[in-house]
Amino acid sequence: ARRRQPSRLSSCLAPPPSFLAALSTAISIAVSAGLSTMLLLCFPLALVSLSAPRDEVSFDFGWRFTTGLSTHPAQSDEPPPASADPGLHPAEAQTGYDDSGWAEVQLPHDGLIAAAASSAACRDGCSGKSYIPRHVLWYRKAFTLPAEWAGSLLFLDFEGSFRKTTVWLDGELLAAHDCGYTPFRVRLDNATSLRRRLGSGDSAHTIAVFVDPDNGDEGARSHGSGWWYEGGGLYRSVALLRVPPLHIERDGLFAYSNLSWHASGGMEEEGEQEGEQPSGGVLHASAAVANAGSSAQTICVAFSLSPPGGGRLLAAASTAAVSVPPGGRATVSLALSVAEPEVWSAASPHLYTVHAAVVQSGCASSSSSSSSSSS
Repeated sequence: ARRRQPSRLSSCLAPPPSFLAALSTAISIAVSAGLSTMLLLCFPLALVSLSAPRDEVSFDFGWRFTTGLSTHPAQSDEPPPASADPGLHPAEAQTGYDDSGWAEVQLPHDGLIAAAASSAACRDGCSGKSYIPRHVLWYRKAFTLPAEWAGSLLFLDFEGSFRKTTVWLDGELLAAHDCGYTPFRVRLDNATSLRRRLGSGDSAHTIAVFVDPDNGDEGARSHGSGWWYEGGGLYRSVALLRVPPLHIERDGLFAYSNLSWHASGGMEEEGEQEGEQPSGGVLHASAAVANAGSSAQTICVAFSLSPPGGGRLLAAASTAAVSVPPGGRATVSLALSVAEPEVWSAASPHLYTVHAAVVQSGCASSSSSSSSSSS
């Protein structure tokens, strides 16, 4: 788990380096010549009131896996059943189901590749003409949540699952996702069993994931997928994320830059000049803050910019105080100026880092002016 517990600040203005080292949202910024800023998103984490920790825990280990349904076990030389729907309350999703005979696997995992090719099961070649039967897949994982996580928002982030995926927690249906190429998030803290048990102490739970990897013999024509062998199952990592009710949203931190260039006549102009370095840059940063609590919260967001390779801050400022309504969101933004920024190129991939933190106390009544220095 990655836990961040920075000390409190008395003000949003010009946070010190010790504070910035603990900020929980970071994206790497490459100032690209003549274009908008090139962004590399590291991880969508945020910190509220500078005292509430948040955790991201790998969920890649400790899974049990099998193919087929309890009512229709997979046979290597038989095609998958015409109807592979497990229903709303399948036995495999229940907490007390005996999965001791299932294989132990870790993610990322291809649930199909271990099967032998079969012309009997795949008379038409199956999708991608791989002749590997695309039987349905089950994953189960038992885990325990600490009592102090009560009151937090809990999510499972699936980076990728092929293809049609359904998720249960302790037998309760939570979510379904159809696309095999896009990540998706499943909220856990509003599940009945978790709400009932987590507040009374550490609680044990079981997550069950059903994956139907069949994309049809016609591939893209029929199911919006490829005509090649695509594998099946939880082929990317899964993470358990805990965040406080007030937090920066997933993918909620955004930034871009504008550069000014020296001109031969001594005047500045927009756009890259061959062989020249920019005279200055303005970084435009914004953060979307969500409030899942029951009351409005007054916050500001402290932004700062670190140079390539670290070192002293190039700029730091905070936004004006804003109110985030219960169950709502607010987006705040500001601009940071940088003198003589280093541009990004394949030969010199200079990356700047933008930090953002939600602050609930000591917010300025208006945005502070930004400071800047050359690295």
